[in-house]
Amino acid sequence: MKRASSLLLAALVLLQGCSNNPLSPTGEAVYYALQTDTTLRAWADACADVSAETRQAAYTAEQNWWKRNGAFVESADFGLNYDIITVTDERAETGARMAMALTWQVVETAEAEVNDLLSGASNKEDLCLRVLNQYNDGERDLRGNDKVYNSLVDLQRRSQKQGEDLAIKRAAVEKKTGKVYGRSFYVVEKMAKRNGCPGAEVHLLKNAWPFEVYDAKCPDGSYLLMRCEWGNCLVTE
Repeated sequence: MKRASSLLLAALVLLQGCSNNPLSPTGEAVYYALQTDTTLRAWADACADVSAETRQAAYTAEQNWWKRNGAFVESADFGLNYDIITVTDERAETGARMAMALTWQVVETAEAEVNDLLSGASNKEDLCLRVLNQYNDGERDLRGNDKVYNSLVDLQRRSQKQGEDLAIKRAAVEKKTGKVYGRSFYVVEKMAKRNGCPGAEVHLLKNAWPFEVYDAKCPDGSYLLMRCEWGNCLVTE
């Protein structure tokens, strides 16, 4: 945890403004967008197992929220990666681990929040439906946060203008170093441990962010296959 936390701090430093402000407006927008999206996915995953009604509500909320907010989330992810790769340049491992740390922290925070609320709920189905309906009805849309909205719009413009430049820079770094890193590495390590595979040797099989596929070789010689979407990972059979 200390390794990931220190790398998270380093990642966020890249998005800092002045020394008196922990995060620049851009940094706040990036973190807020990624955190909100991941928290919805955590609610959807947890509530899908509560009842048939909450499972349908989770699916509907994810689909409708993403239609309205997906472009902002993708732009926030672009902003993080562009600033990291610009600052770290050919030090691919440094930049990749910073991005991994932020992904890990965002997922960890979302899961902890959802688990705490559900564990203390007397009626889990009611809680799930109330929260998922808020996402579905637009109450938790990113544009509703006046503090970060302008920064999200600016990031969207930047991604349209500089998206190809980011792809070129990333390809050049990977070609020079011969290394490709997955954003969900720390998440996969945690999932492997949860599934009885501590100390797993993790390998990236498919790197097409936001979709990634990993395998984890366990100390007993068995394997786990994990598929990830935007840092949310599931063990596949």
